[in-house]
Amino acid sequence: MNQRNLRSARLSAVACALGLAFAANNAAAQSSEVANAAVKACAVSGSVTVTVLGLNTTLPLPCTGQAQQTVAGSDENSALGVDLGLLGLVNVIKLDAVHQRADYTHLTGATALDGFSEAAGLSLVQNLVTAQGLRGSLACDSLSGDTRLRCQASSTIADVRVAGGNVITIPSPIPRDFTVPVGGSLRLTVLGLPIEVPVGGALTLNHAVAIGAGTRNVTVQHQPAALTLGGSVSVGGLGLVGVRVEAVASPSTITVNANRPVTAVTID
Repeated sequence: MNQRNLRSARLSAVACALGLAFAANNAAAQSSEVANAAVKACAVSGSVTVTVLGLNTTLPLPCTGQAQQTVAGSDENSALGVDLGLLGLVNVIKLDAVHQRADYTHLTGATALDGFSEAAGLSLVQNLVTAQGLRGSLACDSLSGDTRLRCQASSTIADVRVAGGNVITIPSPIPRDFTVPVGGSLRLTVLGLPIEVPVGGALTLNHAVAIGAGTRNVTVQHQPAALTLGGSVSVGGLGLVGVRVEAVASPSTITVNANRPVTAVTID
């Protein structure tokens, strides 16, 4: 079954459950609840902060490998790999064979918004976390006559290891906000000096959040794999040297500007 038929089947099921009318054809008439919308899928996002001599320097990890759609249609992006470093910290994120897709679909009386991103291999922050087969999917639907936005978010990942240890058992399906503790040290170069900084934090899988329910402007974000680490060490001549990393792999974001307030957002 192709993507259009899958979306039609999904919307038909929702409409049936709600007792609403829905016709699955190719007419360019979206849900009357939606004024406009956007779908964005990334390979990587996040930020790195380094503290030296009491000063914090923060640089973002921009949405890399972006696929984005703001009108009806599809956008895709693929690359053999992504390797990012910032602020003297090498190998913040390394991804193998990434693919992102954004779909914005008009169907009579309905709008389907889908973000998808995957990476064949994953290495976060100098191999403190490694994994294979990361996939994230976020899908939101709007039907005419229903002021609720209905979304589904899911993640899959395999062979997760922390600091080169044994494979960690990850439940399937992955529950929302499944957390794995992470600790170790990072190699940081500051003013030409190599420094080892002990860090601690967590890898959070399948995080999803909706912002703006009750208003006309709603944002739904999905983070299949998000690593947050921080730590510091005292260094002669430099004082306290600290580092904080927030690295997200394969995130998707859906925004909806509605014609009337969105009364609720559900994420299954």
